[in-house]
Amino acid sequence: MTKIKRLDRLLIQLAIVHFILLLIAQVFLEIPSFKMYTNKSIYYEGVIKGEREPALETIDR
Repeated sequence: MTKIKRLDRLLIQLAIVHFILLLIAQVFLEIPSFKMYTNKSIYYEGVIKGEREPALETIDR
């Protein structure tokens, strides 16, 4: 095998492993008992806020 074919094969294997790990992570995030441990990180990052702030008007009409 040439080096390019080996590299292509390695990249395909890494993509498959990455996809499998992504699926496993998504399954874990759907489990309610596991969500309890990950919710705090969402609040720390500011993704979910308790109150909604009003949108700013940029053009007065």
